[in-house]
Amino acid sequence: MPFRPESVVAHHDLFETDAGWERDARAGKQPAAAVWKGLQPSILRIKDDGQWGEVIASRQAPAYFRTRYGATNLYCVGLASFRRLLYTIFDKDAFLLDRADHARYDEWLHGPRRR
Repeated sequence: MPFRPESVVAHHDLFETDAGWERDARAGKQPAAAVWKGLQPSILRIKDDGQWGEVIASRQAPAYFRTRYGATNLYCVGLASFRRLLYTIFDKDAFLLDRADHARYDEWLHGPRRR
């Protein structure tokens, strides 16, 4: 039986950036339109199963999420245009923390790459 969170809440950091993404998506601007379109069903899936996203192991979770948000668990959902949505579960709620592009996600999980 899946874990169903009581609520799915966007952290205020994410909420502030979503206003611009939503505006651009409504105007049909890419990649915002593709990301926004994929974000809506992803949120519905998280509501149905809070542990739906890919689990990021504690040892791999970036310290940024522990210090900034106090997250002790971290989940990742792939979105369009090589974006990822990261969220955590506190008590009985799912909190959407951040959205990252491929480069930022790789830097968080694997550190900066040398070229």
